[in-house]
Amino acid sequence: MKAVRVNEFGGPEVLRWEDGVTEPSPGPGEVLIKVAGAGMNFADQSRRRGTYPGGPPPTTLGMEAGGTVASVGSGVSDFKVGDNVMARVAGAQAEYVAARAADVFPAPRGVDPVLAGGIPLVFLTAYHILRTRADIQPGDTVLVHAAASGVGTAAIQLARHWGASVIATASTEEKLALARSLGADHTVNYVDDDFQARVKEITGERGVEVILDSVGGDVLEKSMGCLGVYGRLVTYGNASGAPASLAARDIFSVCGAVMGFSIGRSPEGFLDHKGAMAEMVSLFESGELRLVLDRTMPMGAVAEAHAHLANRGTLGKVILTP
Repeated sequence: MKAVRVNEFGGPEVLRWEDGVTEPSPGPGEVLIKVAGAGMNFADQSRRRGTYPGGPPPTTLGMEAGGTVASVGSGVSDFKVGDNVMARVAGAQAEYVAARAADVFPAPRGVDPVLAGGIPLVFLTAYHILRTRADIQPGDTVLVHAAASGVGTAAIQLARHWGASVIATASTEEKLALARSLGADHTVNYVDDDFQARVKEITGERGVEVILDSVGGDVLEKSMGCLGVYGRLVTYGNASGAPASLAARDIFSVCGAVMGFSIGRSPEGFLDHKGAMAEMVSLFESGELRLVLDRTMPMGAVAEAHAHLANRGTLGKVILTP
């Protein structure tokens, strides 16, 4: 079997589309998936560099996949050979991957299996940030940073579906146009404008009820000035790599809540992935949700894909195909 392998930590040059990797067999409660597409995520770059949790190399990259069921292990009754599925699973960037049945979901009808490989991680992350952590309510105003990212594009659509209005920030007009096409009510170019001042202007100085931030650093610090009374700020990444300093008075003065979220570090059974995905699959099938595809690239070009992702010009998801 071929797989995207990291045999030593480093830059994109350490990535290999390597043959001779042992094909997995599904154990009890597992599903073997013939991979059609595997989404790329920021965490793949961190894993390649050795700055993301996990064991030492060699290792296979990837955190989500779409494809068809090749075989099932004992005790699996929800899936059968030939089913179109998607999964949240480590080692997804390969020709085959074995996943726990609990982390496998029916792919939405009408969605290409390749595209399904970019759905699980970003849509589950956006869902749980908004619904499980931030307790989004109809009428809330949600500030979405990195609006053209995978999670950002998912969050805009879900927030609008749940009756919230959305302020989206990004670094280029092309990204902001995408955010508007997904339903964002207001957009702010944080390179040209002071997003904190613009958010206050848009909300009539009230601030917002919910903030999603994966940038960290100065963006996280300035976001505190956008938080309204009893607002909820959820930080789910630190793409800038910079530290942030939050003043206690900025939190208690608005009765605010600052929360972290990591789907991979959430305790087993704490999050209802099956229920969340069932709800979203129906929204995909009705056309209310869609995956925003930046491009597909062959797994053999994975080094180029990492370089493209690092350039911060992506609009939605990059998906690798075997």
